[in-house]
Amino acid sequence: MWSEGLSVEEVARQLGADPAGATRVTLADLPVGFEGEDMPGDHDGILLIGEFGAWTLTLQIQWADTAEQWALESLSAGGGRAIGVSWHGGSGYRIFYAQDGEVAADSPMTMIPAVLSPFADGLPTEPDWDVPGAYGSPIAQMISTCLVVIGRVTGQEISRQWLEEQHTRYLIRRS
Repeated sequence: MWSEGLSVEEVARQLGADPAGATRVTLADLPVGFEGEDMPGDHDGILLIGEFGAWTLTLQIQWADTAEQWALESLSAGGGRAIGVSWHGGSGYRIFYAQDGEVAADSPMTMIPAVLSPFADGLPTEPDWDVPGAYGSPIAQMISTCLVVIGRVTGQEISRQWLEEQHTRYLIRRS
């Protein structure tokens, strides 16, 4: 989930994360320190949030709070935008976009929503599900197309460097 114009701390607060447990880690080190009483429960959300130019990028590893309508509305309120992708059990592969507190698009990745179609120019937008696995993956094509669209909206694509840098890990405690 990319949120425009919000700080890391503000995104965490709006998503209901516990600021007391904030820890700087890389994506590879995300589970470091989760031992004993600090171990997240099965229903706790795990977030990695970092600056991303004029945007803030949130990776949610456990659960999908960032893809909920209330989160999209909250993160885009006051003239902002929120855009993201989600894939998790039971909901399939989705792309969503919210602006000024309203969800403008929430659709399967198999089709880029009209509000985002200007950013998809020249990209494959409907996967060919009949492609044999040895010649590519329709799922990889869907995700890649959506990430390029998001990069065009935000002004930069997610990079290996961003993924390898330290960002702030938060927990959304539910137990």
